[in-house]
Amino acid sequence: MEIKEKIVGVIGGMGPEATLDLFYKIIKNTKAERDQDHIHLIIDNYPQIPDRTSFLMGKGENPLPYILKSAKKLENFGVSAICMPCNTAHYFEEDIKNEIKVPFISIVQSVLEEIKENYKEIKNIGLIATKGTIIGKVYENPLKKEGYNLIILENLIDEIMEIIYSIKGGKIKENSKKFEKILKEYKKVNSEIVIAGCTEIPLILPYIETDLPIIDSTLSLAKKVIKFVKGQ
Repeated sequence: MEIKEKIVGVIGGMGPEATLDLFYKIIKNTKAERDQDHIHLIIDNYPQIPDRTSFLMGKGENPLPYILKSAKKLENFGVSAICMPCNTAHYFEEDIKNEIKVPFISIVQSVLEEIKENYKEIKNIGLIATKGTIIGKVYENPLKKEGYNLIILENLIDEIMEIIYSIKGGKIKENSKKFEKILKEYKKVNSEIVIAGCTEIPLILPYIETDLPIIDSTLSLAKKVIKFVKGQ
């Protein structure tokens, strides 16, 4: 007897803990009373994918062939859709879509939809992300197309990068106060909300205090994956 179900493939490992965070948020936000109510996921945890920001800065190997290798592997497993918990890697979103035959669930579009749904009156959006995400205009182009004013504090990018790579190295709580200071700077320039536009950043959110609304891009993607499978 053939079992028909929607299976979601995850191009993971960018970084591993961010991938785990997506998995956890999919589980916690799925309405389930038993094991069988949860979503069938196939995660390719592939940390050997070259650094996305380094490449976009002209310093490293192109990660696209590795990303496509993971995507093809997931397709061969019979997934119904593919997602990728790495914001910077969404610079290659169109390249990925052109090479796969199943839908690609975009973290950027997931964030945009959440903003439209839950923050209908806002216009000024702060972005905290990697240099690669900023260089590649991963959020800038779609947000400006929708008429939003995107705020990027260029003077803080190096400090943000240090925090992101420190989180990748396992230091999460240790960076909470530094991150709170960054949020205060975004509030000073009239950011109405801030996008946590790197999937390492949501790992630090439970340890910070702020009254500035933050869009957790990993959570936005998790909800979109659930919606794709369950229609919730």
